[in-house]
Amino acid sequence: MAGVINVTSGNQAILTLGNTDVLARPGATGGLALPLVQDLTLNTTPGTVRYSTLDSTSSSAFTTVVENSVSLNMLLDDDAFFGLSNATNEVANVGLLSSSTSKTEVFFSVAFEGKDSADYYIEGKGFIGGLAPSASIDQAVWISPMEIIVNGDITKGTV
Repeated sequence: MAGVINVTSGNQAILTLGNTDVLARPGATGGLALPLVQDLTLNTTPGTVRYSTLDSTSSSAFTTVVENSVSLNMLLDDDAFFGLSNATNEVANVGLLSSSTSKTEVFFSVAFEGKDSADYYIEGKGFIGGLAPSASIDQAVWISPMEIIVNGDITKGTV
């Protein structure tokens, strides 16, 4: 029987970034595992074209290329947002802000089950966008959305 993927355990739905695919894998030494992620959404949506013909009362459709993205909201962490000295991972070294403004392509993974042997994750590469840090008198921390605009396919992997 299939099992339920339970994200409340705290070791699942982990987003890891790197300047190589190896550094972005779950549990990779030198990978930037984003802390303080509040929610995470994986979007994989095929484009569609709809058309009608005179011999049918319903429209028809066909699909085109798939638009993939990963979106999330996070509490800002100084080291992840601005960077922390990391000799092996340039994304961790310069941080999310500089990776976004310099339009650097990053590799990512999202761990669905964790980082133990045979656990599933998805991976891909893309560009960081959508950073919009905000603060208010009602929230004591900086919060920001973020999106990874995927360049190419999202693939499944196992640890």
